[in-house]
Amino acid sequence: MARTSLPSVLQLALKEHVMAADIHDDEEMRTIMRKLSALDNKLDEIKAQVMINRAQRRST
Repeated sequence: MARTSLPSVLQLALKEHVMAADIHDDEEMRTIMRKLSALDNKLDEIKAQVMINRAQRRST
């Protein structure tokens, strides 16, 4: 089962609130979404590096 990162979950929740008109899609929201996206990308890179490191340790 694939896990979803916290930044992705937060992005989905915020999008749902915007769609329900609970919060406004303004510049502040777009900034938050960009930062969450950047954080999610960093997490993907770190996860990939962890997997590489684990594979290297197992092969030695």
